[in-house]
Amino acid sequence: MDEATYRILNILGRNLGRPLSINELTCKMEEIYGGTYYANTNEKIHDLAKDGIITLAKSGRSSLTSLNFNNYSITDLLAEMELRRKYEFFSGKQEMQMLMMEIDTHLYNFLLIKSISLINPERNVKLNRVELLIHLRKTEKKSMTEAKIGIYKILDALQGIHNIRIDHVTLEEKLFLNMLKSDEINPAREMLSNKIVILNPQDLWLEIKKAEKEGIKIIAETSETNPAHLSENDLIFNLARFGYTEFGPKIKQGNLICMEYIIIAIMFQNDARRMDAISVILAKNSEKTNYDLLLFLVLKYGFGGKMLGILKALKNLVAHGMKTVNEPILLLEAMNVEEVKANEKSIKEKLSLYHVT
Repeated sequence: MDEATYRILNILGRNLGRPLSINELTCKMEEIYGGTYYANTNEKIHDLAKDGIITLAKSGRSSLTSLNFNNYSITDLLAEMELRRKYEFFSGKQEMQMLMMEIDTHLYNFLLIKSISLINPERNVKLNRVELLIHLRKTEKKSMTEAKIGIYKILDALQGIHNIRIDHVTLEEKLFLNMLKSDEINPAREMLSNKIVILNPQDLWLEIKKAEKEGIKIIAETSETNPAHLSENDLIFNLARFGYTEFGPKIKQGNLICMEYIIIAIMFQNDARRMDAISVILAKNSEKTNYDLLLFLVLKYGFGGKMLGILKALKNLVAHGMKTVNEPILLLEAMNVEEVKANEKSIKEKLSLYHVT
């Protein structure tokens, strides 16, 4: 793969679902790589379009570029692009290379793992941390839980050995795809725009190709949400979406944001009145909650103990048993997270007020 093709595929992969004009693509290449000439990029784009690797679509006076997932070789080329990104990123980073070798070695035997991606690698390495997206195959619940616990224990041991923070999210393939096609702002769509697939890159791109061929529109978010800075309007709007309305504030249209981000935003506020909203929306949306994502976020932002307390309170208080909380409770306990006791009396009153019993 020549340099120009690599750069074009990398930019289009980062902007999945967002067709770029040739001028926009050239500007983004300049931002990342420096000195890029429009004429050279334009010529290479038309060569790739002739080969069917990318598509060109007219939009007024501009031509919009995007990856062509109908091309047989596209996943091979994207996998090659990922491997090159991997090589360039790890070049000269001996300690990171050792860590990745150990991750590969220890997780290789987990047959449920489809792929592993390193998220926001350039930023995180400066912060002495690693963030991983671990894409899992579907299997029966007991085996899945055992695999998750095993992965947690291995990564916890490795971060101690290498003195580096490792945050990771495990997403089963169906849940992962649901997040990618969702119209809500969520971490999976954000991770897609800045990642390096360090294990089985072709499997990840085959998943995306399959979705595209089925007519599922996947749009990568090019910026990362900071749940500590969500606007009050977005919080009120999304809380109402998930069944929790507050007295007083007028509900206005806001951005669609996943429930897991909303929960973390509330935890950052540390407002006792709002904290009880977490129990209500979890109880009302027990079958829709992505607990793998929720655990990733609460651990990433330091709220694991509070979440464990809330989940245990819900298990005790909700009549239908909240069976969905059994696995996240087990996982948090397996990670030796110290429970912060929730105020069960306050939660019980709020659940009753919102007719959750």
